[in-house]
Amino acid sequence: MCGIGKLKSLQKLKIFDLRDASGYRIGELENMNELCKLGINCLENVKDAEEACSAKLCAKRRLTDLALRWSNTDLRNFDLDENVLDSLRPPKCLRNLSICNYMGARSAIWMNNVNLLSNLKKIEKINLWKCLEWETLPPFGQLPFLKSLKLSNMPKVKWLESKFNGNDTYRAFPLLEVLNIEKLGALEDWFEAGVAAEDGCLFPCLIKLVLLDCPKLKELPSLPSKLKTLKIYNNMEWTTLNFCSSSNPIPLKTLEVFDCRNITSLPLADEIARLAALRSLTITKCPNLISLGEMQTTNNCHLMLSDLEISDPSVLLMEPLRSIASLKELIIAVNGEVVSFPNEAEQWFLNVRSSLSELYFVNLKSLESLPSSLESLSSLQLLQIVNVPMLRELPNLPTSLKSLACGMCHPDLKERYREDGGSDRHKIAHIPNINI
Repeated sequence: MCGIGKLKSLQKLKIFDLRDASGYRIGELENMNELCKLGINCLENVKDAEEACSAKLCAKRRLTDLALRWSNTDLRNFDLDENVLDSLRPPKCLRNLSICNYMGARSAIWMNNVNLLSNLKKIEKINLWKCLEWETLPPFGQLPFLKSLKLSNMPKVKWLESKFNGNDTYRAFPLLEVLNIEKLGALEDWFEAGVAAEDGCLFPCLIKLVLLDCPKLKELPSLPSKLKTLKIYNNMEWTTLNFCSSSNPIPLKTLEVFDCRNITSLPLADEIARLAALRSLTITKCPNLISLGEMQTTNNCHLMLSDLEISDPSVLLMEPLRSIASLKELIIAVNGEVVSFPNEAEQWFLNVRSSLSELYFVNLKSLESLPSSLESLSSLQLLQIVNVPMLRELPNLPTSLKSLACGMCHPDLKERYREDGGSDRHKIAHIPNINI
């Protein structure tokens, strides 16, 4: 909309696309002081710092949500990006900040250690995405009310927290609940050398931690006492996952380990007494995994999982999964090598026959047969088989089954169970909802 600055009472402008044309420049924002939510796109069209200042963001005393976005282009003056961001200082009432495609190598002046607590004192959520040249993060750990921090595609950042003002030890991220770190290829450690959090004061309120494509990260921090969700994807160097050494219960409800090629051990059995809250577990594309820990003979505890996703059926035979009996949903997915299930898996399915209600076989390119013990799953209601191209026949299925879906399987399977009959049609005739 040309001349949008005339709408002085506007409160939400989530997408303002800047252009190099009258009526579409950033100066349109100068007198829009009622704005609560603002998203500015195409910041590469701002000519200089002086023009950026004309937006007068710091004068907008109601602004709580701000998104600053440059276009995804490589032909930019990186120094100009830094000067423009310096000139877009937000008001002290800001709660949510997002910065995307910024190509400067440093933080804005208003993010530095001197002014951080005054300029961003009330900030609760920060999202930095595809800031490819950014090297050193501001001391976000000192923000007193920060609850969510998401960093994505920032390949030059080495530490989450750096040394400022000679402050070597402090309470780090005191109220942070969600930490999402994706594609930080140079990230080595949580702190720069010589910096550390006070004992027990790193992420004391963290509930959710996601780590994706951080191949140089040395290790996890000790799991925070409130952590409920932990997702680790494609962290290639780790060989094991270490839980904190205290004897306190681990409140973890969801654990996902995906595409960690070097990992050999997940010590679930060792910590089973402390993992009473764990309900959802994913272990996929970890080809070197050989152990889930060692069960103590004096320990009668069991995992109380309800959801399990794996790619290697042999994981089912590792303790503590071998003796699990509470499972409601099982997904076996993304394996191009498994041809059939081991004989021991037949007995495993018998262990969950009274609890398992949903079963999925997905992207199993070489699988030729399903376990015959599926017929004994007396609680099974949903069975889905997707992209299992070598599967020619179904075993007998339980009478409890209400829904069966087979897609992208061998043509013989469809022929056998076509709607007008077939030699094996009796195996599925009792199922009310079928899609093959």
